Amino acid sequence: MVEHKFIERITWESFRTKETLEKVITRLLNTMNKVKALDESQELTLPYLKKIIEKRASEIDACNNEIKRINSLTFLGKQEDNWRDTIVWSDYMKLRKKFHLVVEDFKNFVEQYKYYTPPNSEGLKQKVITILNKMGYIVDGYFEGDYVTWIGVYARPEDKPTYLDPTNEKEAYLQNKHRVDGFKQDFAEWFEWEIKDNEIV
Repeated sequence: MVEHKFIERITWESFRTKETLEKVITRLLNTMNKVKALDESQELTLPYLKKIIEKRASEIDACNNEIKRINSLTFLGKQEDNWRDTIVWSDYMKLRKKFHLVVEDFKNFVEQYKYYTPPNSEGLKQKVITILNKMGYIVDGYFEGDYVTWIGVYARPEDKPTYLDPTNEKEAYLQNKHRVDGFKQDFAEWFEWEIKDNEIV
């Protein structure tokens, strides 16, 4: 027989978690709407996007842990003959299903923004390329940064070959020319700049 206090505990835990799920579901939906709005208005930044996704992911993990805990409690309870589903339990189960659906939508949403770069990124990249060209360097890798506070990229002297696979005969010639004991050499250096008011400083 399931003790009455144990049933009360399960009911209370279900009610408490139900309230938490409601709040997190609302925050997830609001977050997706806000990010879309910021993206459309070209005001979305990588620091904000990263921070809000990490925050919501943490909340999702916390909810999943609570759900697992309640699952363990109810598994024990349902082994007994006097277990009865309550209204609170039924409401919790409905909301749990909705939570999982919203979380799935959120995961797909996050995947869409996995490689997001803000509109100002192209302009900043061109400024960096110009600076590097004046220094006698050319970009030799992918740009990194949040495009709000910093930007960085690997670059190599223009008369030196890339370590990456050559894309034309000239690059292949330079790569072979600078080989040491048959091994290609890496001449790329890391360059990084601060950004202030959308300008390289």
